[in-house]
Amino acid sequence: MFGGASGTANLGSSLDWRTGWSAGADVTRWFSRMLGVRGDATLVRNDLNGSLATIPAGSKFNKFSYLGEVVLRRAGGSDMRLEPFVLGGLGAVSVNRTSSDSTFIRFAGDLGLGVGYRLGLRAEGRDLMYKFDRYGLNKA
Repeated sequence: MFGGASGTANLGSSLDWRTGWSAGADVTRWFSRMLGVRGDATLVRNDLNGSLATIPAGSKFNKFSYLGEVVLRRAGGSDMRLEPFVLGGLGAVSVNRTSSDSTFIRFAGDLGLGVGYRLGLRAEGRDLMYKFDRYGLNKA
């Protein structure tokens, strides 16, 4: 999967994430037409807008998340090709500032919704939630 990545506004007093990109893969095991579990791994790249004494302007961050999720979909009959779904999961996120060896790992959760097309296409929006408490910041 490929897509965009927006970030939290007001990460700090003069700092916020710029829109970035994401790429990942997932595998879903369906237990019924409506209930599945999914393993998901996603890499996100965001740049920062603004600076702090501990983070220079233009810093780039890679965020790698690995999650287990429950997926609930509305599976229709043979004439229904679009299948809306919701998901939620738990896992972790590893955050790395690319210009340094600084990496930290945090517990993470996500919530999302989307719509799938029966031939394997999918549009999805998710919110990855974790605590960013490095570089003098403390944002959940």
